[in-house]
Amino acid sequence: MRMIIVYNYRNSISGYRGVYALSWEDQVQHWNQVSATVLDIRHKVLWEGQDWLSYSLPANIFLLVVSGSAYMRVDEQKCYIKRNHLIHAGKGGVVDILPAKQEVSFYLIYYKANWPMSTVQWVEDGRKKKEQPLRAFYHVIPPEPNVIHNQVRRMHEEWRHPCVLVQIRMRAMLFEFVHELFSQLEHVKENGSSSDLVANALRYIHEHYTEAVTMNQLADLLGCSSSYMYRLFKAEIGKSPNEYIIGIRMEQARQYLMTTKLTLREIAVAIGYSDVYYFSRLYKKQYGVSPLISRKREFDNQTQQLNPLNPSLSSIVPTRLLSYNQNVIENDYQDEGEIELISKKHSTASMTALVMLCLSLLVSACQGGNSNTDVQRQGSQAPQSTNTADSASAGNDAESASETRMYKHKYGETEIPKSPTRVVTAYHLGHMLALGERPLGAATYILQYSESAMDTTGVKDLGAPLSLELIADLEPDLIILIEAYLEPSGGYDAFNKIAPTVVIEVNQDPVKDIRLIGDLLGKGEETEQWVSQYEDKIAQTKERVRGVFGPDETFTILNVRSEKIRMIYRDRNMGGNILYSYWGLKPQEKVLSDVINGIDDESSYLDISEEVIPEFVGDHLILATAPDADESVNHLMNSGLWRNLDAVKNNRVYRINFDQFLFNDPISAMKQVDILADVLTAKR
Repeated sequence: MRMIIVYNYRNSISGYRGVYALSWEDQVQHWNQVSATVLDIRHKVLWEGQDWLSYSLPANIFLLVVSGSAYMRVDEQKCYIKRNHLIHAGKGGVVDILPAKQEVSFYLIYYKANWPMSTVQWVEDGRKKKEQPLRAFYHVIPPEPNVIHNQVRRMHEEWRHPCVLVQIRMRAMLFEFVHELFSQLEHVKENGSSSDLVANALRYIHEHYTEAVTMNQLADLLGCSSSYMYRLFKAEIGKSPNEYIIGIRMEQARQYLMTTKLTLREIAVAIGYSDVYYFSRLYKKQYGVSPLISRKREFDNQTQQLNPLNPSLSSIVPTRLLSYNQNVIENDYQDEGEIELISKKHSTASMTALVMLCLSLLVSACQGGNSNTDVQRQGSQAPQSTNTADSASAGNDAESASETRMYKHKYGETEIPKSPTRVVTAYHLGHMLALGERPLGAATYILQYSESAMDTTGVKDLGAPLSLELIADLEPDLIILIEAYLEPSGGYDAFNKIAPTVVIEVNQDPVKDIRLIGDLLGKGEETEQWVSQYEDKIAQTKERVRGVFGPDETFTILNVRSEKIRMIYRDRNMGGNILYSYWGLKPQEKVLSDVINGIDDESSYLDISEEVIPEFVGDHLILATAPDADESVNHLMNSGLWRNLDAVKNNRVYRINFDQFLFNDPISAMKQVDILADVLTAKR
């Protein structure tokens, strides 16, 4: 395979842009001649709605997309990038990135290549010009992206924990990364035949099925990528590795149910599941019945085979002539006396045959004597008692672990546990923590913005978009999502196959939202305790704030992100719910008509241009800014438009941190009330 890199060169004097065709073989030769130094490694996350992020490159870069998608422009080169795409760009270039319809996460590796001599020359206007070909722009998709991802993650981790030898290590890792990239682009390495790989995978699975076997683990052990392993395994076996492992576990569980007296919890642990409810759900999906019913049916079959009155097992009486009365309870005939066991439609011949069979059994029993009768009674009753106790134990175990209820949500009705213990939530991290519940995992975006506000220890980063494999590995008994996270990961059914999944609305009201989550978690008492505390805080601060402002004074919340983005917020987030709804402060007239009552119900703010800002600003202005928007804010504040605002002239502008007001979770909401109260009353 021979691929061509388009290399853009701009002459700093004439502005001439040339194109230089460079093969991968030439790139390898150039990398063999340079010494390289890693200058920085960063991990960035951008979210939908954020403005273009621009980089003026101080050095060459590799950019690897971890998740999501974005539009990218490098000088004149435009491209659409998504997960597994890799970009290279040279020093002096300008890179612009705009998230597409979801958040985008990527790594940036800044490096400097030092040349012993010029390697590329061409003639322009009769003069020789020298340039470095490693400043080339190229956009590739590695055939084995997981290997590349792992290398870059390790580089980033090493860079975050520097030591005296870090630069030596970074040089080595950079060259390992480049070697792997170019090797993949030349050919796909497959160690061993496909049959050998699958055979080895099967052997390992059967030996370790009670352990947590993941795709990445299998791929690493067998020396290939997880995506290649998945495709190969499914093509030859007809199932994914995960489906195959579940099948083995369920078959072993069935054997335990049929042949042992282990409880459901003991069986679940024996086959590799710590959660008996999750095990029960998988078993029912596999066999169509719960483990308890499966065990009961097996017990009934064994009892029926030992019953001499079972016509289906008798060669004397034809099966078609006998039927049991549907209202008869097993063994009731021993206590209740005469019960009609045989249908009146039976023929005389069949009745005679049955009577003869019963008489022969009775004579045989009488000849055995009383002592034998006692022994037989003990022998027949003991197994029945043991199995009944075992069934009751299993029933209690399953009932306590798998009590469920039907929950109606946007995607239908879903059977969920009444008291879930292993919950995954993409968005509602703060809501769960406020109720004393720590989710197993949450989305990257939520975790990154929550780390400074709450303790997220032990909450796994599930990526962006959410990784179905990571979620499945956590073995949740409930998944709570908002609709925005569905499509990037394969839709609702992809999640619901892992565990019961509910999709709920975001009300952007901490009281409504925590009650919603509290209901899902079975935490009604804890929910109302939090609501009571929040309402007390609102009441205390409301009295404090209303005491310094007149009833007719108006308020506006303005967010400045960039020179082109100005947002007026409504009565929901960015402090609007506290300001307008809970404290009852008065919104500026145009804010009320055009924003609170004017925009659609799903929107939280109105985008406006800079020149119309004066039309929306009331007596008091809450200015929400992020740390990286200082340049844009300074531009606005230095304008005549800003200086002529009454709120500015009267020193009634109150700045708040955009990041602190980005979410409406209960933990953030409590802090936001205090922050707003302090900011508004500090100048009075």
